[in-house]
Amino acid sequence: MDLKSDLIRGTLLGFVILGIGSRLLMRVVALMQGTPGVWTFEGTLTVVFLGTVSGFGAGVIYHLLRRFVGRAWVRSTAFILICALISWRGVHGVPPYQQAMFMTLALVYLVIVDVMGRLAGSPGVGQHTSFTLTG
Repeated sequence: MDLKSDLIRGTLLGFVILGIGSRLLMRVVALMQGTPGVWTFEGTLTVVFLGTVSGFGAGVIYHLLRRFVGRAWVRSTAFILICALISWRGVHGVPPYQQAMFMTLALVYLVIVDVMGRLAGSPGVGQHTSFTLTG
């Protein structure tokens, strides 16, 4: 339950998936609408920055849930639900097909963060894990 690794994981994945991914998805939406290509450094920087900050926030939420919620399935469900609701609020007012595209991107991010967090929390290579089958 290392805060630093949870924050780094959430932030870096937020930078790549939520930041850069959202910027690319915005371009796809513009192309679908037939909008002429307009790219500004400031606009791109803003989107990537907000994705990175959102990733940091998700890392905080993930860490708190990992620290206080014992069951993995409850923790994963709570993490995805809490962050998805926050994301849903962020795309409120956007046309439905765009909402679906951005929510899909957010859900991909959340699942990757959760899976990587589970893998980071499991015994690593070289560590012996023993178990017994009971039944």
